[in-house]
Amino acid sequence: MIHNIKIRLNSLPWQTKLVLSSATAIFFTFFLFSFLEYHTVSQWMLNREETAINRTVRDISTFYKAKANELDRQDIQKSQEFVRKMNDKDQLIRVYDQKGTIIISDKNGSFPVLEPNPTVQKVAEKVSIEGKEAFVARSPLKGDNFTGTLEIVRQLTNYHKMMSNLFWVMTMFGIGAILLSAISGFLLSKQLLKPVRDLANAMKQIKENGFQERMVVYKQKDELTDLTNVFNEMMDDIEKSFLLQKQFVEDASHELRTPVSILEGHLSLLNRWGKKDPAILEESLDASLQEVTRLKSLINDLLQLTRAEHPRIKNEDKANVFAILQQLIKGMEIVHTDFHFCMSVNRDLSDVAISKQHFEQIMIILLDNAIKYSGNSKTIHITANQQEHELFLSVVDSGIGISREHLSKVFNRFYRIDKARSRESGGTGLGLSIAQRLIKKYDGSIAIESREGMGTKVNITLPIV
Repeated sequence: MIHNIKIRLNSLPWQTKLVLSSATAIFFTFFLFSFLEYHTVSQWMLNREETAINRTVRDISTFYKAKANELDRQDIQKSQEFVRKMNDKDQLIRVYDQKGTIIISDKNGSFPVLEPNPTVQKVAEKVSIEGKEAFVARSPLKGDNFTGTLEIVRQLTNYHKMMSNLFWVMTMFGIGAILLSAISGFLLSKQLLKPVRDLANAMKQIKENGFQERMVVYKQKDELTDLTNVFNEMMDDIEKSFLLQKQFVEDASHELRTPVSILEGHLSLLNRWGKKDPAILEESLDASLQEVTRLKSLINDLLQLTRAEHPRIKNEDKANVFAILQQLIKGMEIVHTDFHFCMSVNRDLSDVAISKQHFEQIMIILLDNAIKYSGNSKTIHITANQQEHELFLSVVDSGIGISREHLSKVFNRFYRIDKARSRESGGTGLGLSIAQRLIKKYDGSIAIESREGMGTKVNITLPIV
C-alpha cells in the first residue's frame, strides 16, 4: 500500500507536490504544538479542579473539627447554611454516617445517583458516573457522638466545556494555517516552476513541428541549461529510434509479404500442374516448406517482442477486493472531486484469484469509463458480494448509456461508440477489450447491461481463492 501511495504521489504535478509538502509540514508542526498545548492545558485544568475540591474539603473539615468532641448529628444538621455557602456550581456536598444515611446534602446542578461510600481515610479520585466525569473527595468526620464521612462531588462540566472550546479554536487555527500555507505554497511554486513551464511550452512546439526541431540552449550555466542539453541529446536519440522503428515496420512488412507471395505462387503452380507432374510437386512443396519455416521464425520473433511488454499471469496471485477498491476510490475522489462514489462492499470478502495489479487495472478501466460517460449524473455505484466460490462485482452509472446496436461490439478492439466523444476524452477503444482479456485469463467473465439515456451496469465474475 505504501508503494502504491508513493507511485500516486510521484504522478502528481510538481506544483501540487510543493503545495502539499508545504501544507503538510505546517500541518504536522501545528499539530504537534497543538497536541502538546492541549494536553498541558488539560492537565493544568484537572489539577485546578482537584485543588479546588481538596480546598473545599479542607475548609469544611476544619469547620467541623472546631467543634472537637462535641460534634453530633444535630450540629451537622445546623451547618446546612454554611455548607450551602461553601458550595460551588456543578458541585454536590453531603455528610452521611457510617451506615450511609445522609444527614445533610446541598447540590448546585443536576447530579446522577451516587451511593454513599463511608471511608476512614481521606481520598480524592476522578470517576465516571453515568457517562459523566467528576472528581469525588471524601474525608472522615469523627467525634464522641458522631462518626461519618464528608463527601464532595465536583462535576467536570467547566473543564470539558473549556477543553471543547480550546479544541475548536485550535482546529480553526489549524485549518487557517493549512489554507494559508497552501496559498503561499501555490504562489511560490508557481514562481519557481515558471522556467519549467517555459521548457514544457518549448517541448510542445517541438512536438508540433517535428523531431527536427531542438530547444534553444539557455545562456546561463545552470541546471536548466543542463536539462536543455540533455533534452536535445534525447531528441537526437528519439529521432534515431523513430527512424529505426519506421525501418523495422517496413522491413517486417516486406519480410511478411515476400513469403506469402511465394507461397501463393507455388500453391497456384501446384493447383495447375503439380497434380500430374511429380517434379513440380516436389519442388513446390520444398519451396513452400522453406517459406513456411521462414514465416514461422519471423512471427515467433515478433511475438517474443510483444510478450516482453506484458507481465506473465501467475495462478497463485490473489487480491484483497475491499482494500483495493477502497484505495482506488479514495484516489478517484481526489482526482474527480465532482463525482460521488458509493461503495457497497463487505470488508470480510475472501481474496479473489487475480493479481492485485491486474485487478486494479480492470477497475481503473471500468471506473474511467463510468466517469467519461456519466453525463450530468455524478454518482457511481460499486457493489461486490460473494456467493460460494465466486465474487460478483458491479460498476453502475446513470449516464448516457449504450444503444442495443452497439452493446454487442463494445469489447471489440478499437471499437468506439462515439468516435468524436472518444477522441475528446482520450479513449482508444482498447479499455474494455483489455479488461475482458485479463478477466478471461483468470477464468472470470464480464458482461454489460445498458439502456441508452438510462445508464450502464458492468458485471464481473471472478473465482475466489
